[in-house]
This record gives sequence, structure tokens and C-alpha cells, in this order.
Amino acid sequence: MGVLPPDYDSDPGRWRSWESPRDVHEMLVPRLRGPVLDVGCGEGRLASLLASGTRWVGLDSSPAQLAANPHRPLVRGDMRALPFGDGSFTEVAHLWCLYHLADPVPAVAEAARVLATGGRYFACTAARSNDPEIMPEGYPPSSFDAEEAADVVATVFGEVEVWPWDGRFLPLSTREEIRAYCRHHLIPAERAEQVGLPLWLTKRGVLVFATKRADTPVAEV
Repeated sequence: MGVLPPDYDSDPGRWRSWESPRDVHEMLVPRLRGPVLDVGCGEGRLASLLASGTRWVGLDSSPAQLAANPHRPLVRGDMRALPFGDGSFTEVAHLWCLYHLADPVPAVAEAARVLATGGRYFACTAARSNDPEIMPEGYPPSSFDAEEAADVVATVFGEVEVWPWDGRFLPLSTREEIRAYCRHHLIPAERAEQVGLPLWLTKRGVLVFATKRADTPVAEV
């Protein structure tokens, strides 16, 4: 499995080129009560949707993304070595970030460590068969794809639940939108010129959910 190299600081124009009108954040927010640790928080989409008064802490390793995030508190850090004490949070979220690691298990174990017993863990990722209308051959395998995400999380938490999505949720209506989408998702630029308008994309992925039990192993740091 490969690693999706993070380029948030070297090429900020890529991740700023397109933003999904609907994302897993909207699906997750009603379940969060806080305090929640948002690992790989980026520009703060999750924080912007939380109910007023919900305690939130954002952590990211990218200075550019942290600078673009208006929410507080923010911490620059490594998801494999969280600068928080054991049992500090009721919820921990890894949204769209674990595929940046060659081995995501240590990061999931760290999430378990900082969760209180009974706390809830969430991680999401796309399937390799995502966007078949523009990527019929599929995306290259990464270290955390929907096809294996549940197994990865289960190595730490044991029992997990999987909430999949598979449907045509959004259209790209203009050629410029498709070009922006291709850049954002590292799709060959020529694909944007080869598809018809509007382009309805089939989105496939999973949100993995787990609860920390009293016997969940705690990572040593």
C-alpha cells in the first residue's frame, strides 16, 4: 500500500482549489458532544459545524492549514504522538488524514490512549473505486482505504461499526469545476476535458466508528 504524500504546505493551491458541498463532517456532527479532538483538523470544517458550546480541540501538522483555521484552540502536532494526557477526550476524529501515514495503526492507538473509557472514535476515508465516472481504473491503493479501514481500526479497538456511502451525491456543472476537482484529487488534468457536462460523481467511502472499552489496549508513548 502506498502513502498519499501531504502537500498542504508545499502546494496550498491544490487543497484550496475545490471544496465539497457535502462531506462526512455533516454526517458526524450530530453525534458529537465534546470534548472532541479533531486530528488533522485542516481549516476547521468540523469545528464550524459543531453546536455552540461543544468543546473542541484541533490538531494538525501543517502550518498552512493551521494558519487558515479560524477556530481555537489549535495545536501543531504529530497524530502518532498526541500531546495530551490519557483519557482527555470523549471523542476523537481522524477525518481524511490516516492515508498520509505508512502505518496508520500507531495513530489509531494514540487516539485510543487519549480517549476516556466509553469514548467514541471516528475515522473516514474513500474507496479505491471512488469517482468511477472519471477514474474508471480506480485510485492507487493507499495505507488507509475504505476497503481495509475497518480492519485497521479493529486492530486497536476490537469491535467496530462501518457506515458506508455509495451514491451520486454531487454534480460538477462546469468545465472549470471539473478541472478544480481533478486538481484537488490528484486526477490527471486531461480527464477534465474528456467527460461530459454535468458530471455526476459516484462517491464511495466509509466512516468507521468504535468505542473505547475498559480492556482496549493503551499505546505506550
